[in-house]
Amino acid sequence: MEESETPKPIPAYYCCYLLRSTVRHASLYIGSTPNPIRRLSQHNGVAKGGAKRTARDKLRPWEMTLVVEGFTSRVGALQFEWAWQHPERSRHLDSEDDLDSKPRAKANTDAKTGKPKPKPKARTRRSLTAHLEDLHSLLRSTYFSSWPLRVRFFCVDVYRVWRAWNDRVNGRLPDNIKVILDGDNLTKPPGPKQGDEFAPVGSINSLSIDYTRIEDYLEKSMFMLEDPDDLQCTVCKESISPDEQQIVVCPHPNCRGTSHLLCLSTTFLDATNGPDLLVPTHGTCPACKNTVQWVAMMRELSFRNRAEKETRAILRKKEKRVRKESAAMEVFSGSRSAIEPRSLPDEPTQDDLGPNWFEEVDIESDSDFEGRQKRRPTQPPSKLEIVIEDSDWDDAEIIE
Repeated sequence: MEESETPKPIPAYYCCYLLRSTVRHASLYIGSTPNPIRRLSQHNGVAKGGAKRTARDKLRPWEMTLVVEGFTSRVGALQFEWAWQHPERSRHLDSEDDLDSKPRAKANTDAKTGKPKPKPKARTRRSLTAHLEDLHSLLRSTYFSSWPLRVRFFCVDVYRVWRAWNDRVNGRLPDNIKVILDGDNLTKPPGPKQGDEFAPVGSINSLSIDYTRIEDYLEKSMFMLEDPDDLQCTVCKESISPDEQQIVVCPHPNCRGTSHLLCLSTTFLDATNGPDLLVPTHGTCPACKNTVQWVAMMRELSFRNRAEKETRAILRKKEKRVRKESAAMEVFSGSRSAIEPRSLPDEPTQDDLGPNWFEEVDIESDSDFEGRQKRRPTQPPSKLEIVIEDSDWDDAEIIE
């Protein structure tokens, strides 16, 4: 297998988003990106790049009203983005239970020629309400309903429109699709816990978009699997061999549960009683009995196996940060005790690495979709080539 065909790990973050002009609320734009923080800056002209159709000064600044996150691949995000941009052409939006089901053109025959008449051009649904209705239908569609997606709302008025439709429509979102109220939907959002993907963060700029959010999980897995002699599969009770088998580790900090990938996936699928389900969404860890998300284990497994160099770089950064914090704690403790002897304060929370940590592992910056093939790096790609790309389709729809 060539290096260019080497499997990549599940991306740390990828989302589709609904952009709205703060100057003219009727102007909307749908896109996808692995870095919504940078992408919003591009749309607003603060950073280079961005879509041509959002470059008009009369529509700036733009705001991200919501993001649909949790995609496990760039291809999956682009599929969702295209279906959301082109509801009149997507097979995923042929729903019969919506209140405003869209009529489909019938294949009529010309009486004179006997040939089928050309289909009339479908009208594009342009309003905010229409986009949210289409989003709701996509999340309930057969293809996307089993994906571990989350809809994170940052604008309270947009969430009100969503809620009004959700209360009226016949269909309901599946349990694995989560809706998160964030931004101005909350008066005082609580601080997110490390590794909690469902917690509100307050703004687009506070989203965790890199692998450092699973650094504790990675460190635990690497430590356990370096000496697996005393470990066994929690399902089949056989010994495990990380060098020869795909081994998954429970993400809960105090659990030492390890399992063969096939054993655990079979257990989770059997518990769902869903004969048509090929990949589990979640399950109960046989060791600690806590609920675990399947995609969380797959993200850690794929990064551990397919990006060993980057995994160790993350752990080295964490080790350096912990040493600095320990040294600072000792200095602080010494100065406090010299003035007034007191008990030591609690350990400080470990800050995440900055969103640009991956620049040190040779990342290709995002570029226009059409010119991407022409600007390939002249040097051969490394073992893992982490590519950060945003969509910028020529036919991407901006609504005015």
